[in-house]
Amino acid sequence: MPALLALVLALLGGLAGAPAARAAGAAEERSAGAGVPGPVVLVGVPGLRWGDVTPVDGGGTPLVEEAEEGDGPGGEPQDAARTPVLGALLRDAGVGDVAVRSVTASACPADGWLAVSSGSRVLDPRPGMEVAAADGEAAEPDPQEVLTRCTTVREPVDGALPRWPVYEAAAAEQPYDARLGLLGDALADAGTATASVGPGAAVALATSDGVLTGPHVPRPREPEALGEAVGGLVADGAELVVVDAGSLLADVDPDGEVPEEASASTVEQLDARVGAVLAAVGDEDATVLVASLADATSTAHLGAFAAVGPAAGGVADAYGATLVGSLSTRQDGLLQTTDLAPTLLVTLGVDAPAGLVGAPVLPVDASLDAAERRAVVLDLARAALEVRPVVGPFFYALYGSQLLLYGAAIVALRRRSGGPRGRRRVLAWLRRVSVVGASVPVATFLAGLVPWWRAEPSALALVAAVAGWTAVVAAVALLGPWRRSVVGPLGAVAATTALVLAVDVVGGSTLQLSSLMGPNPIVAGRFYGLGNPPFALFSTGCLLLATALAAHLVGRGRRRAAVAAVAVLGAACAVLDGTPGLGSDFGGPPAIVPAFAVLALLVAGVRITWRRVLLIGGGTAVVMALLATLDWLRAPADRTHLGRFVETVLDGGALDVVGRKISANLSVLTGNPQGLLVPIAALFVAFVLLRPGASGPPALTRAFDRAPALRAGFAAWLVLVLIGFAVNDSGTSIPAVAATLMVPLLTAAGARALEDDAAAVPGEREPAAASSR
Repeated sequence: MPALLALVLALLGGLAGAPAARAAGAAEERSAGAGVPGPVVLVGVPGLRWGDVTPVDGGGTPLVEEAEEGDGPGGEPQDAARTPVLGALLRDAGVGDVAVRSVTASACPADGWLAVSSGSRVLDPRPGMEVAAADGEAAEPDPQEVLTRCTTVREPVDGALPRWPVYEAAAAEQPYDARLGLLGDALADAGTATASVGPGAAVALATSDGVLTGPHVPRPREPEALGEAVGGLVADGAELVVVDAGSLLADVDPDGEVPEEASASTVEQLDARVGAVLAAVGDEDATVLVASLADATSTAHLGAFAAVGPAAGGVADAYGATLVGSLSTRQDGLLQTTDLAPTLLVTLGVDAPAGLVGAPVLPVDASLDAAERRAVVLDLARAALEVRPVVGPFFYALYGSQLLLYGAAIVALRRRSGGPRGRRRVLAWLRRVSVVGASVPVATFLAGLVPWWRAEPSALALVAAVAGWTAVVAAVALLGPWRRSVVGPLGAVAATTALVLAVDVVGGSTLQLSSLMGPNPIVAGRFYGLGNPPFALFSTGCLLLATALAAHLVGRGRRRAAVAAVAVLGAACAVLDGTPGLGSDFGGPPAIVPAFAVLALLVAGVRITWRRVLLIGGGTAVVMALLATLDWLRAPADRTHLGRFVETVLDGGALDVVGRKISANLSVLTGNPQGLLVPIAALFVAFVLLRPGASGPPALTRAFDRAPALRAGFAAWLVLVLIGFAVNDSGTSIPAVAATLMVPLLTAAGARALEDDAAAVPGEREPAAASSR
């Protein structure tokens, strides 16, 4: 245990001075400037991904041997060797991946253009689909059904969008408070000269009443004609030109027919159109953004983004040869469609209105060469895509293995035959298996240190990586100098879990991204910080580590030092979890602070009274209010969801947020395997670990007798998961995931205590121990 304490203190000291990831560290440099000197052009290419594009060498020759063929709208391979323009952008431009998700799992082109218009998520309602479900979340039909029902984005008639009333009605029923025309209104108020080419561009630039304030050109079929149209608009003084270059997905009319002008484009056609636009602009002072806005197949994916020309901030004056990023994702090379509206505004030097949820896309890393940038965007997209089909089976396997462990523990703890020696062997195996089971969750994050997504088959490589890291973590816990202590292996696994996640959060959450238990950028729910499953593991790890340290110090008669250790670890845990830009977890500190307060009081030998409960609750409220207010005081583009929640409260929307949380928790509790594991784990602890076995006293009670601080830690953990469940969206995942760490470690501690009891029986000591006397 002293070695464990030294390791923890050393790593915590390193955390204090650890540099943040480039995506977060460049935040100060991502401030908006006064705009760029030349015109700005946004080219929308819904459905395009970097996997569809062949890189080119320095002379513009396609590197065919390295080509990664993408799938066309029908799943057929696309000839990526015919994309010289896009290949050159991948080599020379500022590049990134776009999270194109809208309201449903798969995004249609209209959804993407509406996101540019509103700076928020909006769903263009499909024929026969409900706009929103009863729980306030959008209906989630089969992704293939979504894409086969995408409605055609129509050209404006006399400057007005014919489908605008439908868009407005849909936005009003959806839960994202989207304000259509927000971008168009801001540009019109600033007097910015705008122009649009193609139907999607008209949607992006329409004002809130669904009309265009600048000239519009229907999308030409031929690339040459498209280039002439864009060149003419720029020559006529347009400061912003938005171009709908076509989609890789064929839209349909509400009656199900596919009009001629809505037929799907090919990657080669998009490449030629983008090339025509770049050639037509031709001004080195011009800024051209090329962005995918939608999915092209029933499998959702990250889209492609490229930018050339001057930038209005970031780590470089121009986009060329950089990785781009956004404060909305805080990940190098990753942005969202909702970031495009803020990007256009900051690039044009126009003040951003309230209501935008994204942040400007700016250069965040200029240190990588072309091959390294290409590797980053392809790895981001590939990992996010490959992990998705594995997540569901993994959680079923994880929860299923937990149930098997509970069954094995019941048999082992109630074993009658074999005598003390045989019982000791069974308990030793139960202890080892329990520690291995508790090591799996942190191994899912450590697996990100291995590029498993590049292997074939990637799912097998991922499983192998998780298994390998599980073995490493379990070996550290079972073979270290703390192995003979009741709380030693518990503290080792807890320390590893907490420290891995702490270092990852400080470093930009790269291990969590596209991991089995972390956020997936395709889902676009969270890109950094601590979501519910990582929070459950991090906070439980911190709490158990504090418990193990307290048990060690109390055992040496240093109760004050034990209380101090709990307080320091609790403060570090709350700060890392709740600080904007680190954990950025609004629902975490309200659970962490009371849990550690309870642990500190119990370790100090102080009774928990109602007065102290109220003091703990008030202190927690003060901490949360301080964190949220400090975040709210920052610029709107820099705020996390903590600051945005304060804005919601000021706007009178707090009740809606609370209602959505309650609804989400109820839906998860009744329709998810997590809802089944929680009561089973509770019954296991109550009626197995805390009840006498056939051959002796309760396992957990004996562990509590050997390490009294463990009883306090268990009580504090119950406070943690109950509050965490209550205050978080989909909070059922918090006790369920936390139990995958806590219950196996409690089982291991109980088995160790009973194992020691069996070893104390006269004449039944291990031969090695007997011979050493």
